[in-house]
Amino acid sequence: MATVRVSVTHDYSGNIVSVSRPAEDANVIVLSGDGQSVLETEVDEASIPDLVAGKYLVDSESKKIVENSP
Repeated sequence: MATVRVSVTHDYSGNIVSVSRPAEDANVIVLSGDGQSVLETEVDEASIPDLVAGKYLVDSESKKIVENSP
């Protein structure tokens, strides 16, 4: 699958709240709510459902998406 640019909204614990994938060449700003932040990154398009299913977290320090270990 293709790599796509996404905006990942997450809480301060790293839990992913939403994943936005703007249309190509779109000029968008993704806003977050109280206690949330947004990470812009590139991911494999096929992994997007796993991101919102709770299989991954955002590591704010390294600014990366990491597996959610139980």
